[in-house]
Amino acid sequence: MKKLILLASAAMLLCAAGNALAVIGWAGNVWPNSGAIVTPVSPVDVYAQVWKGGVTDAAGQGADISADMVITNDLGGNMSVAMAFLGDNGANDEYTAQVPTSMMAGAAWVAVDITFHDLSDMTDYSGLLDQASNAAPQTYTVSNVLPSPIDVTFSVCLSGAVTAGDVCVIGSAAEIGTWGTGVNLINTSGDLWEGVVTFPAGSNPYFEYKFKKDGCATWESHANRAVTLPTDGLSPSVVLDTQSWEDLPMGCGNETFLTEDKVVCIQVCLGAATTDGGVCVTGGLAELTNWGDGKPMVMIGSNLYQACLVFPQGTQIPFTFEFKFKKDACQTWEGVGNRSFTVDNSILAETDLFFGWDDGAIDCMPVDAQDSSWGSLKSMFR
Repeated sequence: MKKLILLASAAMLLCAAGNALAVIGWAGNVWPNSGAIVTPVSPVDVYAQVWKGGVTDAAGQGADISADMVITNDLGGNMSVAMAFLGDNGANDEYTAQVPTSMMAGAAWVAVDITFHDLSDMTDYSGLLDQASNAAPQTYTVSNVLPSPIDVTFSVCLSGAVTAGDVCVIGSAAEIGTWGTGVNLINTSGDLWEGVVTFPAGSNPYFEYKFKKDGCATWESHANRAVTLPTDGLSPSVVLDTQSWEDLPMGCGNETFLTEDKVVCIQVCLGAATTDGGVCVTGGLAELTNWGDGKPMVMIGSNLYQACLVFPQGTQIPFTFEFKFKKDACQTWEGVGNRSFTVDNSILAETDLFFGWDDGAIDCMPVDAQDSSWGSLKSMFR
């Protein structure tokens, strides 16, 4: 009997160890995105997220996870810094570290490469993508500061969206609140709000921004917009293009429409992932059930699924919609951030969007169409 108890205890310990040693499932969402312009005026904050089932979903820092960031530049500089736990971001844990000014001074570019470590099984997760799906390492251009002040005009068309109070612009630059308190805009006509903000000499020419309404209380869900101001000293003012609130079809006298039907086919390759039931795509369109149950996808190859959307001629544009995938009879969400796509007249009449489940490898093949073209094969599933 004693031997049986010992065997049972050992089995339980092995089971518990198996759960504890589960590998990191995903890491990414590095910010700033690769291509951002930085200056040696102050350190650059860098962020990344990690997910491990049963670990990061709980409140607080997930156990036995750490991260470091290797920083390099074109001058041969190389250093590694430990990243600190910043907080929870949904089911993910977010970490942060800084690129010091010493790594940017005199350099043309600086790059960061982040690795998460799972101390429970001594495995690593590297090669992180940023929020624009750029591959590691993320490389930032080191730029001079503004040599003279520039007046920047911001404008947004609410396109029929209701606001209970002022609209403001907010962003990464101190002049527009450093993501804290935004700058109020003026309602110039109808749904159009405008404002001028002066960026003084010495400012970083690169910044990101978005808009808030309802007395500067409600954020738009649009991704950050990026701007690089001229550093030639010859431009005292810059007027940015009018933006549409949350990429709703543009109003305010700037309406445009699709000149032909557009078909967008979204495909996901499950790769090594398995599914217990159907796969679907859901998102911020009625056709995608507005983040509800999702639009069922059709299997068109081994572990390859597709759903097509038709946007008819005359649809008001531009607009951007966000989406992501679910499997296991549309019950299990993938762990990556929302994907997005913009519909306008510049896209092809038939556009294919390819993704790997959880940004994994895309190694699926469509079924053998033989005499049928890929385009005709797609039409079978519309």
